[in-house]
Amino acid sequence: MNDNEHKKLLKGIIDHFESKGLKIISAAYDGFEKCETIGNHEPDVIAQKPDESFYHIGEAKTCDHLSSDRTREQFEDFGNTVMLKTGATRTYLPFCIAVPKKCISDLKKYIVDFGLSMNENIETLAL
Repeated sequence: MNDNEHKKLLKGIIDHFESKGLKIISAAYDGFEKCETIGNHEPDVIAQKPDESFYHIGEAKTCDHLSSDRTREQFEDFGNTVMLKTGATRTYLPFCIAVPKKCISDLKKYIVDFGLSMNENIETLAL
């Protein structure tokens, strides 16, 4: 994996989350604590709005890692994570995936291939 490209994508997620009023809880980025495991994997970024009890998950992927089994497992874990809200309503955690602009169409194809296209909690970022 190209570390510089991955770091740029990570920073893009952090900036995107902060622009939406989220506080970064943890990130695989300099100056932040390591993320906790969600499902069987550790996301790249975990953020939260001050007035909400649930997390927002961010994952950065370079083009050459989109089709891997590990990516499929991560997307399934993060894209299907639910939290019970007040009144026992199941809510999917918001999941943001950042990729380089040149492979955004590939990302959207893999989301369909992985069976996640109906998940309204998934946001894609082309950076």
